[in-house]
Amino acid sequence: MSKLYTFQLGTLKLMSISDGAFPVSKEFFFANTPEDIIQDIPPNFDAPLNFLHIDTGDKQILVDVGFGKTLSTAGQLLNHIKTQGIYPEDIDTIIITHAHMDHIGGLSNNGKPVFPNAEYIMRKEEWDFWENHPQSNECRKLKDVEDRITLITSDVEIFPGIYLIHAPGHTVGHLCLYIHSEGTSLLVASDILNDPRTLQYLPSHIRAEVSPRQGLETRRKFLQDTVDRKALVFACHYPFPGLGYVREESGRWEWIPIVLQND
Repeated sequence: MSKLYTFQLGTLKLMSISDGAFPVSKEFFFANTPEDIIQDIPPNFDAPLNFLHIDTGDKQILVDVGFGKTLSTAGQLLNHIKTQGIYPEDIDTIIITHAHMDHIGGLSNNGKPVFPNAEYIMRKEEWDFWENHPQSNECRKLKDVEDRITLITSDVEIFPGIYLIHAPGHTVGHLCLYIHSEGTSLLVASDILNDPRTLQYLPSHIRAEVSPRQGLETRRKFLQDTVDRKALVFACHYPFPGLGYVREESGRWEWIPIVLQND
């Protein structure tokens, strides 16, 4: 199967890109989850890693950048976009949904920024959290691009039709995206959703979540927004390409994946 999936959203050209896989334990990835929902999942497995590229016609945008060279089973994002004629120096903006390593490991290599011309946008709360953990790998990665980071403190439209929405819980400064063009919409979940199975039980979360209570509130609101807006959804850790729709019926949520057309 191809590890790139291109699609159109109004005037915007988008691309789902696999960065590879993240080896995780079932216990880590499915915290607070009833066993009957996940009984078919082995104790250790590879979680998908999907990231989004947006071409506005004027700007080249990445939503997170994957692991980079920090994990041998991942770090494929750069090679994939190069097959489309897109190179690191072409990227204008990188949106950091949150600063876990599977999302920011590729920001730098040996302390040098990988995307030399990019502006990086993230929530101030997220920056402050990791700055208070100066020995962490996450802080070191962010410091490598510190002089090009723009910190936001409110929900904002960064380009026409592309909105950054504070969605705390998984981390303090976690961002979701709402993208709208010519009557069509996409909501980017990043890590507030862990797997399609757990739509049956929304308190399920990735163990790294800093506030499961707040994360649950955020998930509920996000899912309702997807239904209200009739929006396509992009989820980082859902099976490639991480795209589909959410349906709600009698208080139960269901994932309707899109059917791949350009394998």
